[in-house]
Amino acid sequence: RKLGFDDRLAYVSLVGLSGGLLLFWDFYVNIIQIKKKSFYIAVEFSLGLDPPQWGIFVYFSTCKQARISQWEELLEDKDHWGDSWFTIGDWNDLRTAEEKLGGIKKSSRSFLGFNSFINRMGMDELPLQGYKFTWCNLRDGEGMVEEKLDRGFASFSWTQSYQNACISNKIKSASDHSLLLLDLGQQNNKRTARFHFDERWIGMEGFQETVEAAWSQHTEGTPFFRLKEKVKNTKVALLTWSSQLKSKNQMTIEVLTKKLEILREDKAEDYWDQWNKTRNDLNEAHRLEEQYWQQKSRLRWIKEGDGNTKFFHAYTLQKMKLNAISRLITPQCNVLTSRVDIENHISEFYSDLFHTEGSWDGDSILQLIPRTISDDMNQDLLKPVSEDEIKSALFSLHPEKSPGEDEMSA
Repeated sequence: RKLGFDDRLAYVSLVGLSGGLLLFWDFYVNIIQIKKKSFYIAVEFSLGLDPPQWGIFVYFSTCKQARISQWEELLEDKDHWGDSWFTIGDWNDLRTAEEKLGGIKKSSRSFLGFNSFINRMGMDELPLQGYKFTWCNLRDGEGMVEEKLDRGFASFSWTQSYQNACISNKIKSASDHSLLLLDLGQQNNKRTARFHFDERWIGMEGFQETVEAAWSQHTEGTPFFRLKEKVKNTKVALLTWSSQLKSKNQMTIEVLTKKLEILREDKAEDYWDQWNKTRNDLNEAHRLEEQYWQQKSRLRWIKEGDGNTKFFHAYTLQKMKLNAISRLITPQCNVLTSRVDIENHISEFYSDLFHTEGSWDGDSILQLIPRTISDDMNQDLLKPVSEDEIKSALFSLHPEKSPGEDEMSA
């Protein structure tokens, strides 16, 4: 609940100090049913207008005999999933000798059991993008061992529905296992993002100079028009300046992540020194991301530095999805799914709603309504607003909220 998922979770408890599974899902995922065993959580669900499918999230035992028993259980349970399903997790087994680097070499015979199980399941392995190993014992020198223990599979029917699906290997510096990201390969129609002032800019090199240069540009017209132009000039200047900064920040994370992969492959003499330095630099880059997503989530009750980047990110995406309209049913019972069609229909609806062909004489009705505002009160309401009142109202707003037509926050 503290992570914002309420009761949208399922779990399998630990057995001693091993095993255990924890599954969260977002509010837009329609859960139909959940089945659990000691080593997996199987969920039947649907996404939007897509037909129902099964996702089986697994953690297999490190003990070979126990793992074989789990294979047989999964084979028996497979009939409950229908034709469309995928499974992903820690399989604790290898398919080929190339999936292990370092340590004691395995014989080709040791791979027969796992590959036979995969064939009996009738599933295809989903392509893995990025570094080819998903686990490392994080030991120095010749004691280091890397293996591909984590992977995903899917039924033939599922792969036909999601032909562009793939899994990305996201190396995590704080864990011996990588994070696997399953991408269904579906395209989303996204609108152009609005300008949003990023509080991380404050104090960064070039920020103060950019604002001062934009604000000092010569403008002509009424005082309010000049103010509006100055705000616009500042926004344009910040967009130009921040685009370079944003690209640099994203590139930094990508470069450092790639460097971790390269360090694992090269295994230079000063490997661990470089690894620790790169990991610290990457953690700092992620700290900035945490600050960014905290601001976007607009949650003020969690402090920076609490390691809640994923929560801030998830909360922000949840707000976006709550505000999003993915489909609309018209009064004629037509279902609109295209963003352009939805926007046009909403525009026409409110245009018709507020359209008027004239006004009626309501004076006779208004005269029957008793007056509750005196002349003195009316004069007080109609008097010009003072600068102090404007300042008081403006400064009472949260500095990162209430963006106006110029897209600048208060």
